[in-house]
Amino acid sequence: MSVLEKRLRALEAASGGDGGCERCSGLLVTISHAITGEHHSATWNGGAISQEELLERRTEARCPRCGRELNPDDAPVIRLGGRG
Repeated sequence: MSVLEKRLRALEAASGGDGGCERCSGLLVTISHAITGEHHSATWNGGAISQEELLERRTEARCPRCGRELNPDDAPVIRLGGRG
């Protein structure tokens, strides 16, 4: 387990994260233009994902694999630069 994965698990535990499966538990990184918000790229646990998959992940209410309730508004978010 990498240092990043350990920190993610600690963050999820501290924020009341309830685990979930590999499909719904992990690190989502999105890169967008700071001023326009235009999508540049996205990764899920280090692997590139399409803009369509990003939208799907952001709008899911329940994990299709394990049934875990998902609420993107409750997920910890770290923003760098630009729009807050």
